[in-house]
This record gives sequence, C-alpha cells and structure tokens, in this order.
Amino acid sequence: MTDATNETSATRTEIGLVLQGGGALGAYEWGGILALLDVIDKQRAQGKPTLLKVVTGVSIGAINAACVVGAEDDNDARARLGALWNDFMIKVAFLPAAVTANVAFFEVPNFYRFSPGWNFTYLYQTKELLETLRKHVNFAALNESKTAFVVTAADVERGTLTWFANRQVGNIAPRTIGPQHVLASGSLAPQFPWTNVDCGGEERHYWDGGLIDNTPLGAAIDAFDPDPSVCRLLVVMNLFPLTSKLPQTYTEVSERVDQLRFGNRLLQDASTARQFNELISTIKQLAARVPDLPKDLDDVVKRYKKVETVEISLGADDSLADPYGFHDFSQQGIEQRRDRGYELALAALRRHFAANTTAPEGVH
Repeated sequence: MTDATNETSATRTEIGLVLQGGGALGAYEWGGILALLDVIDKQRAQGKPTLLKVVTGVSIGAINAACVVGAEDDNDARARLGALWNDFMIKVAFLPAAVTANVAFFEVPNFYRFSPGWNFTYLYQTKELLETLRKHVNFAALNESKTAFVVTAADVERGTLTWFANRQVGNIAPRTIGPQHVLASGSLAPQFPWTNVDCGGEERHYWDGGLIDNTPLGAAIDAFDPDPSVCRLLVVMNLFPLTSKLPQTYTEVSERVDQLRFGNRLLQDASTARQFNELISTIKQLAARVPDLPKDLDDVVKRYKKVETVEISLGADDSLADPYGFHDFSQQGIEQRRDRGYELALAALRRHFAANTTAPEGVH
C-alpha cells in the first residue's frame, strides 16, 4: 500500500505479515488481513505510529499479499481482497462442501480449469489467474509501495528457492513485479504447469515456493528496520494445524499429508526465532558492557534485530470442522473461513497488544 509507511517515529511499531499457501484455506488469511488492518487503523487513531513494513507470501498467500500491497490504501486493500475472493467463489446454492470440493477438481472460476498439457506435465491451465491478478492488483502501486512485497517460487531445474521483491530486502535485489511473479509462486506441481519468468534476459521455470518453504519468515525479518527503538512484530498466518485425529479415509489421509507437508516447519522456525532472540539479547547486553566497541563490530551488533511473533493458527477443531478446506471454494465455505480468520486474528492481536499495554480499543 502506498501509504503504509509514511509515518515516522522513534517509538513506532513495524509489522511484518507472513502468508502461507493453502488453496481455499487462503480465505482464512483474507479474514486475518481484515482484522490486522482494523487493528492498525485503531493504533494509528490512538496516535501510535504503526507501519505495515513487509508482506511475504507463498501461493494463495502471494495472491493475497499482492492485493494488500498493490492497493492505494487500507480501504482499497479490503475492497480488492473482497472482489478477488468473490471471483474465486463457486456459487452453487445448497451444495455441501464435499460436493463443491469435487467441483474444484475440475475448475475454480477465474483461477484454473482442467486442461492437461500435451506432454502430461500438468493437469490444469492457469491462464485465467493472470487476468484475475491484472484485474484485482494495482501493480503500479505495488511496485511504488514503501511496504516491502516478497513472494517465493521454486526453480524447477536448479531446485532452489527464488525471491521476487518490489524493493531491496536484505540480499534480495528488487525487480519490477508483474502478474507472472505471483503466478509463479502459486504454480503448484504436479497439478499446475510451471510459470516462465524472465530473469535478466534468461527465462527460468518456476513452481510453487511452498514445495520448498511454505512460511517465508526470513525475508520478513530482513525487511525490518534495525533501529533498536523500533518494536518489530511478525504476524504469521498458519493454515495447517499441528495436531489432528487419525485419518480414516483416503481424503483425510491426503488432507493430513498436506498439513504436515506445508505447515509443520513453522514450529521449527518459531523455535529457531526464539533462540535467535535470546542470542541477540545476550549479544547486545555484552556489547553494552564493552567500552569503545570498534565501529565495525558495533555495526554488526546493530544489524541483529529482535522480533516479537504473533502466530495465528487454525486448531484441530477448525480442521475437523473444515475437512475439505483446501479445495472448497464454495461461497459458504469461503465466507465462513473469512469470518473465522478474522476472529482468530483479532483475538491473537488483542492478546499481544494487551500484554504490551498498547491494546487498541474499540476494535470489534
């Protein structure tokens, strides 16, 4: 968003938003984003400078991220997300989620449709998604935004993770972001074809970044300001619950495999982040005790950033109540996930700000 980081203050809060991939589960992220924007608005209304510093995403998370950063302001972001998800909805009344999920095996409006390639390397064509992205994302605003936008894709031949960013983030060089970069992040194999992207005159082939890492925390942390007076808050939307009942059907087995494949690393990453925070605190305390610390060492110490994390996670109960969530693009299913995502995110953010005595009031 072009106005996301226009405020400056020595006591500001910077927020990094991390959005996972997960098909129709991305509607939970829609709701979570709405809650986060409401909280940011309330913080600002109370005179507390709060900046959406960076949004990182993978797959459907990259699509949601593009709508947020590729918007003129918060209200425009809300409208773009609503219009996007309205275009994705399968609007057939009174069909249960199990049936609608089966419809999604053939097509999702404005997203993909069953159309195997002649060389049998994919099952669906995704050309419609490019047009949908052009319709709902203001790429000019995205590329001009002071909010960092970072999405990932997996290089098919090199087997490496590639970052596409609108501005310099750590060692990630900026580039002009277009619909093809977002599509590349969501090109989930073997269902979808790889996406060709021009990288400095060389065409590379990319699959969904979630195949390597579905939770791009590192880029979000790198985007934060190293100023020690800044409060850095990492908001992570975790779409895949850690615990679950024992699967009893092939469908349930498939859903559980997706949960373990795409969500389980977050626990390891969060544990690593906590260890780094402890290490950074120790380094800074030791550095403060050293008189006349050489400038080169002082600069290194200042580059390390302590980050607080708010994890917004679906629980086992949510998973049990939404067994077809990955594929269910029905209007009812999407709207229910949006509302649940809003509820979960608002509760988690309220707990965080209450514990830090800066809870925004009047957010409902």
